[in-house]
Amino acid sequence: MNLQEFPTRIKNDIEDQSLQLLSQIHDPLVIIGGWGVRAHAQKNHKRYTLDIDAVTDKKGIQKTKNILISKGLNCRKTEWGFQLYAAYEPSFSLTDQEQKLLLPEIRIEISEPCITEYQTDHYFEFSLTKYDTKKIHFHSFDKTLRIHVPPVADLTAVKLGLPADYKNIFDAIVLLQQTSLTDVVASIKRNDSWDEMVLRRLPKYQGRLHDQNSLVHRIAVDAHIDIKHIEKKLSEIQNILRKP
Repeated sequence: MNLQEFPTRIKNDIEDQSLQLLSQIHDPLVIIGGWGVRAHAQKNHKRYTLDIDAVTDKKGIQKTKNILISKGLNCRKTEWGFQLYAAYEPSFSLTDQEQKLLLPEIRIEISEPCITEYQTDHYFEFSLTKYDTKKIHFHSFDKTLRIHVPPVADLTAVKLGLPADYKNIFDAIVLLQQTSLTDVVASIKRNDSWDEMVLRRLPKYQGRLHDQNSLVHRIAVDAHIDIKHIEKKLSEIQNILRKP
């Protein structure tokens, strides 16, 4: 079941519990993925996110593992780093209907800052020293968490080169509204052959965003995003990257 399809109070509770964990180990981490987008876009990030994705150095990885394992989380090795996880336990009693749901895990995924595309040797490397510090708000109580996130252009650049699922597409188009194409293209070109990954993904991004029956199109409409304007930006990026 897609996280977007869960009842709102469960989605809010999952995110709040994820943030509670992050509040205990956030100092050595730079937060990427959906939570990084949320930090930049705030209320304009009209989707829920489950996993916390973060990068740090080897020392930070070990520190994070030690803290979360001491809190009862399990740890498993992944191709890119480590995943700390635990079964989600709701902070309230579930209704009869909610008890039928297959509830997800709470997960924090950490790796070193060089992110490699799993089907190729292309990579994108985040900086552990050049980052923005942003606030994220909890849902159920008046509390915020300050986290380190990559500059918005870097986060946009990496999103445009990732697989064309609704999460990556929506995150990219939200971020494109907050940064310049010049900065995004510069970030893409700084990282190995990441431009090849972006050029590979963009046609799928454009097609799914244009498809009125796709989930990402519906979410974008609900978020009042000017889809034609975003399609124009994606085409501009594509044209710039194709130039010799």
